[in-house]
Amino acid sequence: MSTVPPAQGPDDPSSPSDEQWDAFLREVVAGGGTRAPKEPSARARTAAVRLRRPRRPKRTRSATAWLASAAPWLAAGAVVVFGAFQTGLIPQSSGPASGPAKAVSLPGGGTSDGNQCGTSDYHHFPLPPGADEPQPSGTGSGPRLVLASYGYEKLSSRSPGHLTVGLGFAPGAKKALELSRTLGGQGVAVEIEGPHGLVAGAHGLPVTWSSSKKGGSVDVSDGTGGEITLPSQALCPGYDARSVAEALQPPTDSHRTVTGQPLYRLVVSLRDPAVGTLRASLGLPAEDGVLSANNLVPKQGDWPGGKAAVSDV
Repeated sequence: MSTVPPAQGPDDPSSPSDEQWDAFLREVVAGGGTRAPKEPSARARTAAVRLRRPRRPKRTRSATAWLASAAPWLAAGAVVVFGAFQTGLIPQSSGPASGPAKAVSLPGGGTSDGNQCGTSDYHHFPLPPGADEPQPSGTGSGPRLVLASYGYEKLSSRSPGHLTVGLGFAPGAKKALELSRTLGGQGVAVEIEGPHGLVAGAHGLPVTWSSSKKGGSVDVSDGTGGEITLPSQALCPGYDARSVAEALQPPTDSHRTVTGQPLYRLVVSLRDPAVGTLRASLGLPAEDGVLSANNLVPKQGDWPGGKAAVSDV
């Protein structure tokens, strides 16, 4: 005896269709042994209902909403990072510690002598004999260039540091010495040489004069001096300004007595027509209008035990 399956809702696609039931009844009347259409299980009907349900789209947070909520935190973080940079708590790139082994233009003016790195006794302006040797102060009656100061300077944590040289002048006679502010358009030349040749150098360096007087010339007879800057790009590869500045100082003992010459020799020179004119008026060789000075310690007599007879520099 065939069992009529329970009726299903009209919207249940898992229930046998009318066409299936009609075929089943015809087969029963005809005496066939066809089995009634198989009713799907409860699990199958449940799965079918789930498949028919429309899926709800997953909610996602928009980028605009995320940025709006994170903006206060991002702003606070930016303030903290900026403060750390300003106070030097975070290391910053400070540019090159030295320049290349080739001549390059320098910031602020002038050209490096990088193509002369390692060269011995190199000078941009030809110097007279003995000009780069120790010389007692106060000798000679002609105009002289004096190194008023020299050392290392670092203006901020972002700067690689540079060398500065203060220039002084001694006319050597009761006559005025007026130099052009640009020194004939040639500027100042600096060479620093170590045991293995040139370690830093540049020429055409501009001078910052201490005189505020206007005009194309400056009278250095009244004590007016100037200052030049040797940027880090003027150093040969492998050298840094601080170490070079330390090597320019002469060694001393515990009593601050100089015990020898500096490891590095600093020579500063310039050329101006006014220098040659003044020398000629004093009956001295014009020497191409070149003035030079160095950091070597003047020798005053013998140095017993390698010590100089001077107390400081």
